[in-house]
Amino acid sequence: MGMLSNPVKDVRRLNEIFSILIKYGFGDMLRRMGLANTAEQASRLMRSPISNEMLNMRPPQRFRCAIEEMGPTFIKLGQILATRVDLFSQDMIHELEKLQDDAPVMPYAEIEPLIEKALGAPPTKVFRYINEQPLASASIAQVHEAMTKKGERVVLKVRKPGVKRTIEADLRLMHSMARLINIQSVELRRYRPEEMVREFERSLRRELDFTIEAKNSERIARNLRKFKWLKIPKVYWQWTSETLNVQEFVQGTSAKDSEALDRMGVDRELLARRGSQVAWKCMLEDGLFHADPHPGNFYVLPGNGIAMLDFGMVGKLSYQRREQIIRLVRSIIFQETDTAAAVLVEWSNSDNIDVEALARDCADLVEQYYGLNLNEIDIPQVILDCMALMRNYDLVMPSDITLAAKAFITLEGFGRLVKPDFNLMDAAEPLIRDLIKKRYHPVRLARSLGSRAIKLVDRIYEPPSELPQVHSQGSSSKMDAYLMDRLSYRLEDASYRQTQAIYDVGFLIMFTLMLITPYGPRIYDISVLNVIGILGVLGVIANVSRVQVVTWWQRKKRDLS
Repeated sequence: MGMLSNPVKDVRRLNEIFSILIKYGFGDMLRRMGLANTAEQASRLMRSPISNEMLNMRPPQRFRCAIEEMGPTFIKLGQILATRVDLFSQDMIHELEKLQDDAPVMPYAEIEPLIEKALGAPPTKVFRYINEQPLASASIAQVHEAMTKKGERVVLKVRKPGVKRTIEADLRLMHSMARLINIQSVELRRYRPEEMVREFERSLRRELDFTIEAKNSERIARNLRKFKWLKIPKVYWQWTSETLNVQEFVQGTSAKDSEALDRMGVDRELLARRGSQVAWKCMLEDGLFHADPHPGNFYVLPGNGIAMLDFGMVGKLSYQRREQIIRLVRSIIFQETDTAAAVLVEWSNSDNIDVEALARDCADLVEQYYGLNLNEIDIPQVILDCMALMRNYDLVMPSDITLAAKAFITLEGFGRLVKPDFNLMDAAEPLIRDLIKKRYHPVRLARSLGSRAIKLVDRIYEPPSELPQVHSQGSSSKMDAYLMDRLSYRLEDASYRQTQAIYDVGFLIMFTLMLITPYGPRIYDISVLNVIGILGVLGVIANVSRVQVVTWWQRKKRDLS
């Protein structure tokens, strides 16, 4: 099981976890993991029999209850698993979403020494008062309202004592269990347990450090500063540290309080549109987004303003990921099956793929959206369809894409709570059109070609390697050859069509100017330039039609081959 820091405590905790799993009917899973002896020992330690109520629960319900009983670290893990819409069924996701990070309130007498340690001074010297009754209490932190000496209302988010030590112990056990699952269970190995635990550890360590949350909120605030109606709480850095986050207190109405919103007289359509504008800009333009956009993290302000709270969980989409999403959307608009398949291959990060079969299935997926306009293409649904397709090939989506997909789904549910006929794509269409235009802008294409040319020259000047080249066999080499052939053909075809289009536009402008000019030589009172202009425009139209027919015929032959 790996090295344990404190064998006695860790083994006791491990037995406790196994006992909970057996209690909720997951003993068979432990046996499939090669833990039959441990499972039997744990079952003997169980004190309570399985209740009839538990036996009537569906497996997702029992799994959620088991996680809740395991404690705060596992509740956090369950919340992360709820974002993996590519791995779990909708029933399981729905149950995991019910996991609430509520915890008993700690007395202020136990919290005050932690605040003093973080501030480096007694709280009474920094704040005019601190409300001893907390606003909220979770497994990691407790939140109190306070007022500064200048009369500013703030909230203090304080990390609870002993939390880091408890989480470290549970993480050790999770790593050991993940390694064991990876070795013993072929069935569970496809979920990549070790990678999932590493991802969870990274997320949880970031959440433990409150300075990271504060930096995320400030960075998102800078990215969204053009939205004057949006409020993100100010961070008081002079008092903020790893264990204490001091932010501006925001007074507003919870977005899930429908009756209060009606009393405020808010414009629900405007609120929904503004919320989706923020989300799309964060995801596709900035690459940094609120990964948990449920109604509790949004307040409605007077004048149809919106306040965003709690940046403990944020998602990041790299430039490459955003480019891949744009390429996927473009491939669906233009029915480019090969491009869609190439994006999924990039997302899978696997060499063991039957690319030809994947491309055929992609064709079926792309055809579902044939003839639709951009605003009619549901991007979250497209990503979910891609996840289902990849699941058929035992491929796993990258965690950043699944987190974005989960945020899309949560945001759409929030939007419909505010406005029942909310359409997430209405606000996305202008931004996506702009991003597509920027991606294929001539200046950007020229820069990209220049960069590629420099890289090519650098590669030519590289000294030849004396090491023998290893050529993989089987599906990997087949995939590379297939993709290279397809992609090179597509690039050549796209380059030709782009050059031809530039020439056609140039000639069309020139001939149109000749057509409308009143000057120049005349024969029998007929302008020579006007005649040339008419013939030229007709020639350009004929050439464009020819290119379209040739392109259609080539695509038809390629689809039939």
